[in-house]
Amino acid sequence: MARAAAALVALAAVAHALPHAQSKRADTFTRQGCFVDNANHQRLLDASHYADDAMTVESCAAFCSKNKYFGLEYGRECYCADSLSTSPVADSDCSSACSGDATEKCGAKDRLDVYLNNGYTPRQPATLEVPYFGCFVDQGARALPDNLLGADDMTAEKCAAHCAGYSYFGVEFGRECWCGNSPPKTPAPESECSFGCAGDDAQLCGAGNRINVWGEPLASPATVGDYEYVGCFTDDRDVRTLHGPVSFDSAMTLEKCAAACSAYTYFGVEFGTQCYCGTALDDAARQVSQAECSIRCGGDYGNVCGDADRLNVFISSDCKPDPANVPTVAGFTYQSCWADKTASGGARVLTGKELRADDMTVEKCAAACQGFAYFGVEYARECYCGNDLAGAAAPEAECSQVCVGDATQWCGAPDRLNLYAAAPPATTTATAPTVTVTPV
Repeated sequence: MARAAAALVALAAVAHALPHAQSKRADTFTRQGCFVDNANHQRLLDASHYADDAMTVESCAAFCSKNKYFGLEYGRECYCADSLSTSPVADSDCSSACSGDATEKCGAKDRLDVYLNNGYTPRQPATLEVPYFGCFVDQGARALPDNLLGADDMTAEKCAAHCAGYSYFGVEFGRECWCGNSPPKTPAPESECSFGCAGDDAQLCGAGNRINVWGEPLASPATVGDYEYVGCFTDDRDVRTLHGPVSFDSAMTLEKCAAACSAYTYFGVEFGTQCYCGTALDDAARQVSQAECSIRCGGDYGNVCGDADRLNVFISSDCKPDPANVPTVAGFTYQSCWADKTASGGARVLTGKELRADDMTVEKCAAACQGFAYFGVEYARECYCGNDLAGAAAPEAECSQVCVGDATQWCGAPDRLNLYAAAPPATTTATAPTVTVTPV
């Protein structure tokens, strides 16, 4: 009995002394520590997994070669993921020998030996002719509800071709493609869209209940006859944005509405079939994202004609103000048009924070960049903030796009920023008090 007890103690000591695999392949992966798994019934590494009675650290690393992290558990289980969201516990908690190599440790029950893949190259959303819109939640009501395609050779390019004619398309769960004309509503962290595409593992194709989306609102034409486009505006059935004549036509087009309102300063189209005229916009009207005007015209599917309680508004060319740079805004002062470095493959000029919005204005970007030394608006709908400035000034004429949220403001161009700098803090000069001495 004593001899058996001594043997068990010796085995425990050997298990405790088992090395990690770091010394074998230090150039390939780096151990991060021992981590708790299955807390609250949630896997720490949840992208993919497998189990094998011949498990080794090297075989798990090979299985997870496309992921940033891999972990081994309970001697025979391997898990992969691209993010690690908690802190390690004591190394002594990971005490199980690997089933395929008793000289290595492979976690324990609900404990993961986690490694960083040193050769990891993150998957990226595909670069297409249409802009990337972001990662979004797709749970419950579909983010993009139309024309599902499932394919084991799915790529973003395949989905783009399938959704031709739609304003937006997205890929999900590695092999699904969805289409729609209205933008998705609920953004998710980019890290939550982590699955590789079934047809190209280097591309991102969403995840479970997460969708990578490309597209942009269908742009209204800059001009219709003698009218120029202003933007998408709210409307109210009790207080109309435009107070002139109203007409309805199931085959409505922009040209029909322009002709009906030719004697008025403004015309607007709503809900695909409605036309409104007016000499001024009601004070209660406010401009919103172009994405909120997404219903196609009843007589011209190639154009949008507002939405429910949303008007695409046009103004007579004779009345439209010319766009200009905002001289000062929210503590920032306009500097110049500035070259961004993305066209040549370089880093962004401003790297502190970024924002994309279909109602972008200079004021919206300034508010988002409070606390930074610089901000810039680019490509009509993009905003960048930073404390360090690289690059160089560009000719003002190269910043030629107006803001999607306010056509009277300049908002850069492709790879061109309208740049603003924070005003230096005001300094005060202390003045010594004046003392008057009266002779006695």
